[in-house]
Amino acid sequence: MPDYAQVAQQVYALYQAVLRDESRREHAAELLNYYPRLGTLAGCREYTRFVYDLCALARFDPTGKRVLDVGCGLGLQLVILHFMGVAEGHGFDPYADRLQVLQRVIAEHGLTNLYAAQVGLEEADYPHGAFDMILSNEAISHYPSVERFLERAAQWLRKGGVLIIADGNNGANPKLAHKTRQIWERFENGPAGKFEGHTILQPYRELREAIIRECAPDLDAQTIAELARRTSGMTQPAILDAVRHYRATGEMPNARFTGETCPVNPYSGAVIERLFNPLELARQIESYGFRARAYAYFGGAKGSPLVRAANAILMALTPLSIRWANSFRIVAVRA
Repeated sequence: MPDYAQVAQQVYALYQAVLRDESRREHAAELLNYYPRLGTLAGCREYTRFVYDLCALARFDPTGKRVLDVGCGLGLQLVILHFMGVAEGHGFDPYADRLQVLQRVIAEHGLTNLYAAQVGLEEADYPHGAFDMILSNEAISHYPSVERFLERAAQWLRKGGVLIIADGNNGANPKLAHKTRQIWERFENGPAGKFEGHTILQPYRELREAIIRECAPDLDAQTIAELARRTSGMTQPAILDAVRHYRATGEMPNARFTGETCPVNPYSGAVIERLFNPLELARQIESYGFRARAYAYFGGAKGSPLVRAANAILMALTPLSIRWANSFRIVAVRA
């Protein structure tokens, strides 16, 4: 792989130009919201080291390779991979506000080997075996369908290609799982407001009530509220089907929120912080034609030798160490 310090310096120089562009202050604000240390060389070293560590764990040299970032968001990892020498870097994300920042960086800074598309997992279209590596960084916990992602990853990767997953939703950690379920409860039932780094604009149960009220305004408030409680996890089309079935038969749906599954935005289908047992997820990935291994992750991207040494030991001790880690990594090779 190319020299880490040189790549970090190139990343820093590029984002200095982006963040100082007075004509697009909203883009700078978006970047700094997600990457608060992006405006410093130390921060760019940290973010660059993060990508280097993922590649090293997977024994993957991106030089001259074709890579795909699924749920690329603002695209920082793709930009780093560009400076690491990829032949082509592709990314897609359904959210226009974040993706527009990446598209602007690509266009205005001549990153001609990077390509960013505003599509979701179902709409994305690449040839079979097109990529040497697929990255999912803090994204798999938000995919509408993990199964569909794994199916498509298996299609898009060449044989011997590598799938790298990095995520901070380790459901095998009891303390973290408890906190995440509290977040689920707030998104499902409210109240609105800020909670654990998230902003709940309107609880999902209230959104479902609005959908039901619009399609069946003749129903009384109590019935609408009960239908909303019993359609948890459904998106708008399924909610409408459930209401039609109730009106035809008098039978209520029975999809109640139990606190054990991640709630779903009824309009977008987005999920908030899905939990994974990394060992179970690795086994699930193997059923799609991969050889997969999960690792506990305890940090080290900031460069502390002590933290990096401790992380290396604790990763090697997976699965024994998995219940104490907040984050995890999975490396899966396409068989």
